[in-house]
Amino acid sequence: MTSEQESPDCWYLVRFTKMGATRFLSQHDVRRAWERVTRRAGLPLAYSRGFSPKPRLSFGPPLPVGAEGRREYMTMALRNPLDASQVQGRLTAAAIPGMAVVEVARAPGRRVRTTWADYEITIDSPPPDLADRVERLMSRDVVEIERARDPEGVKRDIRPGVGTLQAENGHVVARLRLAQDQIVTSRDLALALDIEPATTIRTDIELVLVG
Repeated sequence: MTSEQESPDCWYLVRFTKMGATRFLSQHDVRRAWERVTRRAGLPLAYSRGFSPKPRLSFGPPLPVGAEGRREYMTMALRNPLDASQVQGRLTAAAIPGMAVVEVARAPGRRVRTTWADYEITIDSPPPDLADRVERLMSRDVVEIERARDPEGVKRDIRPGVGTLQAENGHVVARLRLAQDQIVTSRDLALALDIEPATTIRTDIELVLVG
């Protein structure tokens, strides 16, 4: 957080896709791409203070490299308020393939609180008992996994962070916790179900604008 005074009138919530080739971009690359897009769009960007000012853009939780997103988000500050439809039109004209602008709305500030995220996970060769695995997971009170990046022997209970879970025609549809108190990723779910995803799409992120 900078000491710069934020103007609630100049903040916008931008929803965008991360599809096709852009799914291989890291979060750092995504930020750089949007910095270029916003400049090409000719928007009156607000910049941070200091020796190396940067456009005041703030992004949501990153996707794993290779996963796609249909409604990712960023917040963006402008020096002067513009109509949201005008901002969306300019961004759309300047956007790169795979990063389409889905929606632009005025926001009270830069801060956003996420709560849940929806996913679609496809499997090349789904196990015949996939539906049973899903049913067993949802019937349990505790579902522990060991993440590769955690110290050996450390287990995490992801069950409170699995809101809904269904197996449909060889793929999995899930609502997973994406909040400060708990984050359950699509990789966590794949580990718990013992499946190897072919593609992962984050279809939506539920959020609250904080200001």
